[in-house]
Amino acid sequence: MKEYKSILIVLVKFFCVYLVLIGLYYLYLNFYQNKLQTCDPYTEIVAKQSATLLNFVSVNSMAIHINHNNFMFFAIDSKISSIVNEGCNALSVIILYIAFIIAFANTWRNTTIFLLSSVLIIYITNLIRIAFLNYIFHTFPSYSNLAHDYIFPVIIYGIIIFLWMVWIKFFVLNKPAYVNDKNN
Repeated sequence: MKEYKSILIVLVKFFCVYLVLIGLYYLYLNFYQNKLQTCDPYTEIVAKQSATLLNFVSVNSMAIHINHNNFMFFAIDSKISSIVNEGCNALSVIILYIAFIIAFANTWRNTTIFLLSSVLIIYITNLIRIAFLNYIFHTFPSYSNLAHDYIFPVIIYGIIIFLWMVWIKFFVLNKPAYVNDKNN
């Protein structure tokens, strides 16, 4: 059993962090979507920032919330191109990512710095994803399914896997020499 102790610790940390965060996220969504019957603020911010990104590159766009919908309408040139819902905000993927990083945490300082910077990278990538997808939906509708279902998931999950590999290689496996010397 001793030989499996480190693996069990990683698994327990992963599942504890994941279940707590996903539970809190569920309560958050339930409050906005079921109790208030509106779009949650995080999804609204993501949609509006994606529209701002397109406006920055001179594509006339906006994200709007109408009535009691639990999603945002995304429009380009005053024509609705898509809806941005909770699944588009990448928060559930970020929660999974955070649980993985914390499961392999070695020092709080390194973990915190890496988490903040890498979650920011994922967040910005997702903003670009939503903006570009809506541009494709509006301008090249025949490529919508290909872009939404295949190209952009590969990009966002590819970045997440790359960041996980960086975390493992440079922060988990690359321990300072004095740590190894203490064990000998």
